[in-house]
Amino acid sequence: MLTDRRSAILGLVIGEYIETAIPVSSRALVKRHDLAVSAATIRNELARLEEDGYITHPYTSAGRIPSDRGYRHYVEVLMSEEPVGTDEQRTIEHQLHQVRGGLDEWLSLTATILAGAVESFAVVTRPRGNDSRLKHAQLVELHGDLVLLVAVMDDGRVRQSVLSLTQPRTQQQLNVIAEQINQLLNNADGKSALDTAKTLEHTDEAMIVNAIAELIGEQRIAEETYLGGLQNVLQQPEFSEVGRLREAVDRLNAYDVRELVDMAGNAEIGETRVLIGEEHGDAAMRDWSVVVTSYGDDEATGTIAVLGPRRMQYQRSIPRVRYVASLMSSLLQDVR
Repeated sequence: MLTDRRSAILGLVIGEYIETAIPVSSRALVKRHDLAVSAATIRNELARLEEDGYITHPYTSAGRIPSDRGYRHYVEVLMSEEPVGTDEQRTIEHQLHQVRGGLDEWLSLTATILAGAVESFAVVTRPRGNDSRLKHAQLVELHGDLVLLVAVMDDGRVRQSVLSLTQPRTQQQLNVIAEQINQLLNNADGKSALDTAKTLEHTDEAMIVNAIAELIGEQRIAEETYLGGLQNVLQQPEFSEVGRLREAVDRLNAYDVRELVDMAGNAEIGETRVLIGEEHGDAAMRDWSVVVTSYGDDEATGTIAVLGPRRMQYQRSIPRVRYVASLMSSLLQDVR
């Protein structure tokens, strides 16, 4: 257990390092914070914090920087979250409500907005359901016997397929067929659609319903991810050297978003998780932190996350990830 003074000093070290990216010395702490103790006392406390694994030396003559354990203590014990103010909420909501194109545009814009708000790399995944269902289908006349099948899913995804019917149909005839199919497949999942197709025997309607079943099935396979803010990360002092910059770009390009989905999927919707450095279990992520949560409801969930250096502004990032997730949960209801 840390003493109150030692815990307070750790908080100062982490606060200084998050702000400046410069290793923190005892002399700097005494000077900047007008502490009522000597530099020697601070040095002794820093030595104890280092012995206990909360801070470390980046090299021999430097000041101290936080370790993974130090950051974890900061996030769970010392940190005071910076709440999302009314004006900031209003700005974010206004930006998202200006979008006219639907869920895809919302998700893309959400990644951009979140990245800017926390100055990190943002990841947003399209919501997916365990059992995707059809909301409605449309048939559009193309040319001759070719028609465009448009299937809208319950999570807002729109899938399309071009079909060749046994004979040409007018748009009016296609509208009638689509209406009949929508009645047959009311809120159907892929298995229900396949079962329905079997009852229609060898007809155009059976072919259309089979195609719809395939499009519903694609919901479980295709996972669309929206990214934003790569430049925010690359402008951080950690990546001022060309070698570190290239390493960061390679790391983010290779990052498996499924890891984020798994992290968020094991938690309750809206529950925020933070992984710091080696807590990832991936050596390539030792210099990175992730704040991740899920959004949606019991029918479909997506993932929202920010990635940045371990020197992330956790006090700002965590509440904004949480707020954006709650906002997207509400917006998801509107597109259904």
